[in-house]
Amino acid sequence: MPGFFEAPVGPDPAHRVLSGFATAEYRHEVTLRIHGTVEQIRAHLPASVASLEEHEPAVGEDRATDRRLRVRLRVERLDWSPPTLASLDRPFVIERPDELRHLVVGLAERLASNARQA
Repeated sequence: MPGFFEAPVGPDPAHRVLSGFATAEYRHEVTLRIHGTVEQIRAHLPASVASLEEHEPAVGEDRATDRRLRVRLRVERLDWSPPTLASLDRPFVIERPDELRHLVVGLAERLASNARQA
């Protein structure tokens, strides 16, 4: 019938567009493991910025109590990442790049120093 077609199988078009943004080539490739739910992470890192996948726990880690998601970002600049990670208020591990680890430590030191001032 003219004007009608079957919807394609697979991810919906909006998801394909958003994930395209998150996987585009940029200067830095960031990989994190964040302890939290998809909803908690997506509140600060939407699908247009980050891709999420289940992280397989290491030997001896309990999946029920140590649920971490692997988060991948491709970004041009890293300077916005430390405040965003802090706003998650969730435990996280930076897998790469090392430069991000240094920026997060710098932010933590500045916050601690400012908090100590009367």
